[in-house]
Amino acid sequence: MDLQLHRPEALLRHSSLPIDASTTPRKAAELLRDGKTLMLNDRYGTGVNILTQLRAVLNPPSLKASYVERQNFKRAFEQASHRLLATIAQHKVALIDAPENGFYAELYSEHKVFALPFIEVQRLDSAWQYYDVGVHMSVLGYRIYPFYGTYVPSRLSHLELFGTWLAQYKGVHARAVDVGTGCGVLALMMCRRGFGEVLATDINPNAIESVSREIGRFSDPPPLTLALADLLGTDPTPVDVVVFNPPWMQGNVDGALEQALYYEAGLFERFFDQAFERLTEEGRVVLVFSNLITLVQPDVPHPIETELKRGRFTLVQKLSRKVKPSVPKNGGRPRKTREKVEVWELARA
Repeated sequence: MDLQLHRPEALLRHSSLPIDASTTPRKAAELLRDGKTLMLNDRYGTGVNILTQLRAVLNPPSLKASYVERQNFKRAFEQASHRLLATIAQHKVALIDAPENGFYAELYSEHKVFALPFIEVQRLDSAWQYYDVGVHMSVLGYRIYPFYGTYVPSRLSHLELFGTWLAQYKGVHARAVDVGTGCGVLALMMCRRGFGEVLATDINPNAIESVSREIGRFSDPPPLTLALADLLGTDPTPVDVVVFNPPWMQGNVDGALEQALYYEAGLFERFFDQAFERLTEEGRVVLVFSNLITLVQPDVPHPIETELKRGRFTLVQKLSRKVKPSVPKNGGRPRKTREKVEVWELARA
């Protein structure tokens, strides 16, 4: 499959001020905040220190801040951080102590010298670690190797709950669709549970590339096919199970990865329209969700409950499980949470 992969835009022309450790990180952060574009000239660590100070300079919101306040801070940080640049030369970051990264040669084969925002360099480096070393998925029992630009779940509680549902499902296992497959975990879980054919769709070409490479690692490939498509795609073949792990909050989508974090108006309406058309009479729609929307966005109509009120689907069962409190990176007591992960099983009414 010939895919046009997402990548950070290579900057071939730019106007910037050189910066190194002779300027304090705070002063550099203030320059970024005030609209100046800076070019790192010495060490990778200098960029790390500047972005750390940038967060402080922009006054990060408290843990009790509203969703809007957190989004405003995120937007301000993204804009300012993208004004700190680094040079990429001969497919390497031209900074002392920069880690090796094979993505530069693969994604930018046509460029010998260009610049990238340092925040994007960090993201590419983090993604390379996932891809090179792999991420162990306990729900699968092995490591997966997600490609750059593919959403990777940072916790597994919702996947474990889906595994609980999957283990007790006694319906037809002929054909399933994993909508918005991401790095393919749910699709691979269904293959392991004996589904005859699983179609994995995603609108993000990097996700399709990632799962394609994952399939290629098997000596005996699973019955998994891929489609670069919105929601269920265009294949009219009826399906027995439609699985969807949608974004859990409503918001503005900026970039491919945020499609996995926030949904825009109309997404669920389109999904349920397509699922209703494609589902067999005894089929099931399974949504992996969370009560986060009711905790963070109580004024937003619940998308699954709204659909159930329309009368096209009926609720077969709803599984829920408390999310374990998160432990701060700098130590301290775990943060209490009222969040629960959920699995909603629906049938045609």
